[in-house]
Amino acid sequence: MYHCGMRQLEERHVANQVDLMVWSNRLDLLALSNFKGEVQVHRLISWQKVWTLSPPKENVTVQALAWRPDGKALAVGYSSGSVHIVDIEDKEILDKYDLEQEPSEEFEDSKHYGITCITWAVRATTLESATEYNIYDDASIFLQKTPSLSSGYKNQASEDNVKDIKEMQEQTQLNMLLVGYGTGHIYMSVFGRYPYGTIHLTQIAKDEFGEFKVLDINLSEDFSMMQVFYLDRATNNLYVSLINTSVLSAYAEQIFVVANKHSQLTQLMSHLDQTMISITEAWEHILLEMDTKMAYYAASVPEGGVSADLLELLMLGVPSDQLELFLLKELTAKGLKKLGSSVELSYSTIQKLVLKQLNIVGQSLTYYLAELRGLARIPDRYKILGLEEATVTEAIRACCAFLNKSLELQQVIDISMRHYKAFFRWLFVVIARLLDEQTPSEIVKITQQELTQLAEFLYNFDNVQVEGSETVSEKPVKFNLERLGQYLQDQDLTILTDNDDNPWHKFLAENACLMKDNETIFSMSEFRKFSLVQQQAFLKKAINKVFDVTDKDTGKHFSVLYNLRCYEDKTSSYIQNNLRVSQMFDPAQQRFMMAFTNNANGSDGICFMSVAIKEKSCNASAIRYYITSGLIRDPNKEQFEEENVAVLDLQFYSAEYLSVLIRHPCSSESTIFVQLPLKIALDNANEFNVKAKSCIFSEKISRRNITSLLDQGIYTVLDKMDGFRIAVSGGRRVAVVLSRSRRKVRVFEMEADGDDDEDETLDSTQHSLSATNDSSYRSDQ
Repeated sequence: MYHCGMRQLEERHVANQVDLMVWSNRLDLLALSNFKGEVQVHRLISWQKVWTLSPPKENVTVQALAWRPDGKALAVGYSSGSVHIVDIEDKEILDKYDLEQEPSEEFEDSKHYGITCITWAVRATTLESATEYNIYDDASIFLQKTPSLSSGYKNQASEDNVKDIKEMQEQTQLNMLLVGYGTGHIYMSVFGRYPYGTIHLTQIAKDEFGEFKVLDINLSEDFSMMQVFYLDRATNNLYVSLINTSVLSAYAEQIFVVANKHSQLTQLMSHLDQTMISITEAWEHILLEMDTKMAYYAASVPEGGVSADLLELLMLGVPSDQLELFLLKELTAKGLKKLGSSVELSYSTIQKLVLKQLNIVGQSLTYYLAELRGLARIPDRYKILGLEEATVTEAIRACCAFLNKSLELQQVIDISMRHYKAFFRWLFVVIARLLDEQTPSEIVKITQQELTQLAEFLYNFDNVQVEGSETVSEKPVKFNLERLGQYLQDQDLTILTDNDDNPWHKFLAENACLMKDNETIFSMSEFRKFSLVQQQAFLKKAINKVFDVTDKDTGKHFSVLYNLRCYEDKTSSYIQNNLRVSQMFDPAQQRFMMAFTNNANGSDGICFMSVAIKEKSCNASAIRYYITSGLIRDPNKEQFEEENVAVLDLQFYSAEYLSVLIRHPCSSESTIFVQLPLKIALDNANEFNVKAKSCIFSEKISRRNITSLLDQGIYTVLDKMDGFRIAVSGGRRVAVVLSRSRRKVRVFEMEADGDDDEDETLDSTQHSLSATNDSSYRSDQ
């Protein structure tokens, strides 16, 4: 006989009213959200708080929570319409989606609903491409390992990205994040990162102007079916829809492969961002050094005066009074030496970053995109994912242009370093002469070529104008350092490289036919004026376009098996606030089960429905169960008037049990926790035809008192706990009950399956506790 053994672990009062509670699938952790929009993660034993995450902005609340199947990340859906994927170890935001934009001010009637539900489903079977080694998929044979950025320029976010993607590549199963938002959109994302597309309930309900609220989404174990439970906001009717998503099942291998390629590209783009930040920081260091030394002088002479004075000094050998005073008093020989070595160090840092980081990342990007283009050339397997060969080719072209721009930058750095060395050596000699000091003859020597280069360098010294400098008179004169800086700004280059003598450019100019419809030889002439920053932005846009699903009609590959009207509540216009819904897919029996209750009419009981999807026919059954006070009847009392008890909350515990919280018939301070065996619920339900047009849970459907079918051992009375909400997990064998005030929680360990499994339960709990105590929260699979 089944016995609902519940061992209380904790009873705690919380500071803020709790809204949502969700158990982790893999670890003994509970995620809570409160009315302030905060998310908190607690350990099962000791109720220790792991972290608290503040809302992204004021007056934003949490509307949905879901754990990643491996338990290492949490998806948080906000009322603002955005979803944040949070790392469980350190609450870093790994990904962010703004699915529903803020309501427009133009249209006063534009409605804003935020995120309405999140499900993170995992496909049960292991994928061949994830477990079997394939030499053709091993990029490490061909690619250089991307070096990590030096500690001086390390950015925390890049490390997290690398870590997250590494974990993702270790996964052998496909998982899918499904987000319901707005007026009935469902956004689908593989691994919570690779965008698969969006479907809209208007396609399912065949109602173009309908406004729907997605209440719950459930995927079958192999991803071939999706059951969606939703509310029609206009009529307050509840619908359940079964959608054939066999495309997700049939193309699971392909989805997995492309999602992993997307991960690699995302990781490399993130690395590129960090490298660009490091290069800009090193460049700004040079600017700062030069500015502190030279800007004072630049501000005291007319515009272009620095160039003019220095050129005059080079040609005539005699400095102006102002320049002489600056060289001897402000700059000094010692200061010049220090400045020279500092500038040289920064230049060599930039050179290393370009050579060791940008080039290697650019080559890796080209490699992965070339692989992706190979996949796009198998249209029968990959076109369905939205991969277009032309778009991938454009991204490869953007990669080549970026590598070409990096090479151009290297040459500019070489020239600049040579110019700087000559400039500092010349200034050092000038200062020494002004002080009548002897200088070694090898420093004094200067060739005609060096003289010409130095003259050109000085001519461009403060030649580039700052936009808008005429309007802001108090702004100090921007001290420009010629060629390199222009590559690190988001504007066109002003000093272009001379390609006239380049033999490759000459060859292409003479043989224009080579570039016609060619996917290997590209012309880079259109990118000639691009800075490195612009080139990177162009590359990012091209890669994003490869995975852009905004125009993809995801719904056309899905078909609706049935769309059933379940329930209507004519009395309350706030039905959506009173509904408690739970869905479960039972893989053993290949059936969806659904249960819901309307808190406004709690004594109406539980609406229960199941649909078996074996073969082609859908065997469906539905019934409305109610529980009476006879459940806890005292056998010593002969006279007893049975009455319906109100159902407060329900959630599927496993494929065997539905956990139900009911009001105590005799004590307002207590509630009763019931583990309702689903075998009883299924055996006593009535079959119905899914093609029927009438409402399933209407007045016609039979109502059944299930009390007499239940054993005494299936419930536990929770004394002095006026329960309101529950959260249960059969996998973790835990339950939590929230009080009506929403300020008190009681945590239980469920010893549900008798003595045989008790040791195993404790064992797994101990195991997972040691896992949660480990800072990395390793999973106890």
